[in-house]
Amino acid sequence: MNPFRLSGLNRYAVPIATVAVAVLLSWPLRPLQDISMPLMVLAVLVSAWYGGFGPALAAAVLALLTSDFLFIEPIYSIDLNLSFLERSVAFGLVLGVTIWFANIRKAAERKLREQSERLQQQTRALEAVQEELRRADRMKDDFLAVLSHELRNPLGAIRNGLYLLRDGRTENPGHVHDMLDRQLKQLVRLIEDLLDVSRITRGKIVLRKEPVDLSQVVRDAVELSRAPIEAQGHELAVSLPPQPVTLLGDRSRLAQVFSNVLQNAAKFTPARGRIDLDARQEDGAIVVRIRDNGTGIPVDMLDQVFGMFTQADRSPARRSGGLGIGLSLVRGLVEAHGGTVVAHSEGVGKGSEIEVRLPAQELPAPVHAG
Repeated sequence: MNPFRLSGLNRYAVPIATVAVAVLLSWPLRPLQDISMPLMVLAVLVSAWYGGFGPALAAAVLALLTSDFLFIEPIYSIDLNLSFLERSVAFGLVLGVTIWFANIRKAAERKLREQSERLQQQTRALEAVQEELRRADRMKDDFLAVLSHELRNPLGAIRNGLYLLRDGRTENPGHVHDMLDRQLKQLVRLIEDLLDVSRITRGKIVLRKEPVDLSQVVRDAVELSRAPIEAQGHELAVSLPPQPVTLLGDRSRLAQVFSNVLQNAAKFTPARGRIDLDARQEDGAIVVRIRDNGTGIPVDMLDQVFGMFTQADRSPARRSGGLGIGLSLVRGLVEAHGGTVVAHSEGVGKGSEIEVRLPAQELPAPVHAG
């Protein structure tokens, strides 16, 4: 489409202007009767180009009448004779050819524009894919760096402990055994998390669903998270519904969900912070909100925080440690239970809230004796 083409009644100013210009250019040479014809044809072409079919037709009529009135003997009159008919046919042919070429040009422009738009869309899509690949590549590099860091620490401690036990350089072997046990548990947990991520990604996660009490699940999660919470001196406040609330799910996996969120809150909250867990039933769903007054989440990362290996600070030297897969596991397990999970934060330094929604278990109505 011609980017300069006019619309509406403005289009009909084009034939008036172009025919007027053709008259002004032809007037000094009016003794040469044929000089006006090419300029009038040009006026029709310009009108067709900038205005379309209607203005081109108007230009053809104006050009025919004007040239007959001003340049064809006898001048200042219009004779409806055979000569006028011949000129009309000539202008009609010119008009037809002009419109034909204009339509061909218009169709070609439309096709070119559509192809250009498709190419631009494909280019944008390709750029988005390339950016996503670059981001995935950076995340892969970060993950490998963090994984090596997370493996090196317990393995180094285990190696040192084994040296001490082998050479008899410790006066308290039981303390060394406890340290080895803690580091082995850390490695086992790390490997189990990686396996869980793999199972969720491949859709191979197995849930042993049964009616479970929400309060018991929360207590299990608190117990699993007690060590890191107490190690940081955090205050944990738990609010449970006054009446029993039942949901259909895998008790251990649900406890893992809330434990991961609690441990994540403990990890990203400065020492002696506060963590609140509020569980309730709302609109037929079970809602568990875990809030903290920690480092918060950048607003532009709220949609990414549940992504694989995502942390606000992914550098290997970050204080919080971890592989950045805890919340990814949370999302996978919650969705496997038919629920949803979202993150809320007003920004860095303003704390965060993770909200988990799960479907409540419908209990059968009690049967009353008649």
